[in-house]
Amino acid sequence: MSVRRVSAILLLSLALCIGGATALFGLALDSTGGFSEALGGAGLALNLSGDSYFANPALLGASDRRENTFITTFRFNDALGGIGGGTFRLQEPTVDVAISFLAKNLALTIQSLTVFTDMAVDGEVTRYTGEKQTLFELAWAFTLSPLSLGVRAQALAVSRREQVEIRTDRLLFDYVVETAISRYSNVDELSQISIGMGLLLDYEWIRMGVVMDRFAYSIGDQPLLVESDQMLKSLSWGIALASPTYTAENDLHLFKVEGAVDMINLGSDEEREVRVGVSLKLQLLPGWSISLLTGYREPKKLATDLWRFSLADGTHSVGIGAELSSASLLFHFSYPTDWYFRKPHINEAKLTSMLTIHL
Repeated sequence: MSVRRVSAILLLSLALCIGGATALFGLALDSTGGFSEALGGAGLALNLSGDSYFANPALLGASDRRENTFITTFRFNDALGGIGGGTFRLQEPTVDVAISFLAKNLALTIQSLTVFTDMAVDGEVTRYTGEKQTLFELAWAFTLSPLSLGVRAQALAVSRREQVEIRTDRLLFDYVVETAISRYSNVDELSQISIGMGLLLDYEWIRMGVVMDRFAYSIGDQPLLVESDQMLKSLSWGIALASPTYTAENDLHLFKVEGAVDMINLGSDEEREVRVGVSLKLQLLPGWSISLLTGYREPKKLATDLWRFSLADGTHSVGIGAELSSASLLFHFSYPTDWYFRKPHINEAKLTSMLTIHL
């Protein structure tokens, strides 16, 4: 792995994070909370961070959820490709900003994700195809302990820009302009409206979550549809275990261990996945902690393969996160596990940085 490339991505990430935090500009599009990304995306029943309800709206009613009224998240990641001719270039950069307003068990989220693909090098200029996804989500949960019921409604708009150009000598400036200022054309046929539901059985140290992302949906100008086939395809199930946060004397445990196993999109041969993750948290003070996280995810084309694991098809992630009262910072690295069997191609790995502010 090129140390120079990793250092360049980290410096760019920190620069963008500082700008994002200042502007108060997450992750509902991914249906994962922030720290859950480092767990391979697992977390349907795990309240790992303040935005964990992105995975399951019923987590808005979790017994240990922090009472935030405002959450803003900034995320940046890129593939760790080589440096062509000694020049640093973005490979497939993704920038993601989200802001959420919460009132008890109700949350409104606005998210914008911009990704550049189809990289083409032309001297000192790198060209891409840009796609911007803008999401509005309203989530609500009702709790009658130990059971919580959550509902969310999402509206997604998609737009594209065919010719995105970034000059190597003005990389940061051009990247900000092309993601935040340049005009993108709407792609109406890709716009979506969906309504999802989630359940959470909460016994604090053990939890079970069930999510149905497409209880009802509409694509383009179609009417809102309710189809049993789509319900089954978007049906997901997860279980989570967590050690106690406090001792019997109400003292903070020094370490807290949390783990999750999720089966995603059980009825879909194209999107079915198994996700497994573990977190070890060093609890310094209430609201102050350092976490080591690792996770694994693997697609499953057949339902009979749910309990058969093949490292040639999976993705491993490792990360380190810190919670500092009203802010949290996460860095995580993900790579295909077939690296264990062949010479690794570094552009298949991704490095992600994430800054979240909780108020």
